[in-house]
Amino acid sequence: MYEVYNDRIFDLLSGSATKNKHPNLKRRALLFKSTEQSPDRKVVAGLTKIICGSFEEALMILETGLVERKVAGTGSNAVSSRSHGFFCVEVKKRDAQRKGPWFSSTLTIVDLAGSERARNAKTAGETLAEAGKINESLMYLGQCMQMQSDHQAGSKNVVPFRQCKLTELLFSNSFPTTARQNHHHHSPQKSIMIVTADPQGDFNATSQILRYSALAREVTVPRIPSTTSTILSGNPNKYPTTSSGRTTPSAVLEELEAANAEIARLSAEMEVFALRLTEETSRRKAAETSWRALQDQTADLEQEIRDECYTEMEDAVAAERRRWQFALDNEQDNQQTHLDSKIDVVIKATKAQMRDEVRVYEDPDPQLRDRVDDLERENEVLKARLEAMEREAHGRSASPVKKMRVLKAKRWEDPESTRLGVDCD
Repeated sequence: MYEVYNDRIFDLLSGSATKNKHPNLKRRALLFKSTEQSPDRKVVAGLTKIICGSFEEALMILETGLVERKVAGTGSNAVSSRSHGFFCVEVKKRDAQRKGPWFSSTLTIVDLAGSERARNAKTAGETLAEAGKINESLMYLGQCMQMQSDHQAGSKNVVPFRQCKLTELLFSNSFPTTARQNHHHHSPQKSIMIVTADPQGDFNATSQILRYSALAREVTVPRIPSTTSTILSGNPNKYPTTSSGRTTPSAVLEELEAANAEIARLSAEMEVFALRLTEETSRRKAAETSWRALQDQTADLEQEIRDECYTEMEDAVAAERRRWQFALDNEQDNQQTHLDSKIDVVIKATKAQMRDEVRVYEDPDPQLRDRVDDLERENEVLKARLEAMEREAHGRSASPVKKMRVLKAKRWEDPESTRLGVDCD
């Protein structure tokens, strides 16, 4: 899918990827030229081709190209095409059984941008330049169609379709030249123009569209010579002629008899080939039936093997599970026995320690306790008497001053001696 914008060709299926990678990169214009694979026709070199497997995929590609197409708003339309769009669909086919050569047919759908008047469209700047290129290409298209119509009427003028890219794309391969007419094995091409006219719209625009459609209706593709005319014109001395230049009836009858003999031979060969085809078809059907039976048998055998393997695996897993469970139970029993033995040791040690503590802190005999208390009181009394006697002896041998100091200490009395009624003097 591509477009002709400002008389230059741009690819519409590679623009999004290029913009994502290089936003500031400008689009590269493509060339319309002959290649090594197509020396007798021109193609747009460098186009992106996408293989489609369904009608929905082709519609998705069409929508992608329409998003990339140049559009702008004008005074006439909010969304106006600023280029001529080309959407090419190539269908390829071949005999899959015999693996013969590929045959292809191409359908090109062209969406022409409409002509604009700057006064009505209110265009300026870049939009005005685009409108000028569009009007110029449409003018050249009308001239080429007029020249082609005159050429068919007998005029020898050459159609000037190389004046712009639009006419070059439309006329280069659609109208064969003399060299292509000589190669009559090329299939003829057909062109159809579809116009939309509004009877209640602008009179000038509607009349221009109708003139275009009437002009396009007069243009026809030159007919390719038939095989018979090519043979007759290629070798005029093959058939004897009379003095007036007409072919003799006997020569024509001989040629017809030879043609009938050739037709009979080809018919016999076709019957033989038909019988062979019937035999090969029956063999193929028998082979397919046998192959399906073997396939079903293989599937059943595979299922049986899968069932046996599954049963064996389940048994092996169950046996391994039982072995591991038995080992786990034994290990748990051993751990429980070891833990019980440790608990017994701790209990015995605790009981022994508690027994020793009871022996240390057990209450003595009550009578012995009373006797100990009496002895302690007597010891305290004796200590008090001894201290009193020491103070008295010391007071007798000391000076008056010291005596006064000793007497001054009478204020502090021993509480224990006071309780027992002992006199410190």
